[in-house]
Amino acid sequence: MKKTEVRQLALGILTDGRHRFGAMLGIVSQIHNGTYGIFAASSATGIPEAGDRYPLTAVYCREVVECGRTVAITEINGVQGMRLHPLYDAIPCEFYISSPILVSGEVWGTLNFTSFAKRNSPFSVEDIAYNEANAMKIAIAITGQS
Repeated sequence: MKKTEVRQLALGILTDGRHRFGAMLGIVSQIHNGTYGIFAASSATGIPEAGDRYPLTAVYCREVVECGRTVAITEINGVQGMRLHPLYDAIPCEFYISSPILVSGEVWGTLNFTSFAKRNSPFSVEDIAYNEANAMKIAIAITGQS
């Protein structure tokens, strides 16, 4: 698949995921050399945009990249250590779900959804499976497989 086709697929997944989770923001990131780049974004505010870049150490997805698995948090302020995250002071997001996009066994990027509002219930097994399946769809598109 061409990069533009992968981005279109990602935007569709982000729109659906924002609706499913009630999220204000959905991002497909691409991680490269310690940099978190926005590959595609769907946001209630229009920020961030594709092409924006941040140090990986400054974003919540750092944990997903380090552990290589889905992280799902209902209330970031309630998680020991997360409320001390450098990003929490600047952007106090509360709920967060993110899955790694794995290409050739390596974390290529992440599929994540977040919002300022706390979530009323924990993410379900189905929610996590939904996010992981969509991360896998993006990975398959990146590798050009069908």
